[in-house]
Amino acid sequence: MQKTTGRLGELRAEQVLTDKGYEILARNVVLPGSEIDLIARDGAVIVFVEVKTRTGGFAPGRAAVTPAKQKRICKGAVYYMMRNGLMNRQARFDVIEIQGERVTHIENAFPYQGPAF
Repeated sequence: MQKTTGRLGELRAEQVLTDKGYEILARNVVLPGSEIDLIARDGAVIVFVEVKTRTGGFAPGRAAVTPAKQKRICKGAVYYMMRNGLMNRQARFDVIEIQGERVTHIENAFPYQGPAF
């Protein structure tokens, strides 16, 4: 049930991004030490998106994107950008929360957390 809910949330998140004009580059990318739900392009910016779908409870989805999770996403983002020749591009980290019918897209949800280049 949890995987199905998560997958449906990711599909809704993808639709929100494409409706805003983003180009989806990759879905459910597994990288060393990290998994990234969606990778998109917003103009010249590469956007790494964590999708959090909630069916109940009171805590917002962004609360589940802990500092440790943020570091893993950043590590995966660097690996993805290096592997795809995108190190000259700006990157951003967004979170999309889905709770029932409400979808909240949080741009720049957290800063890059890793070594400087």
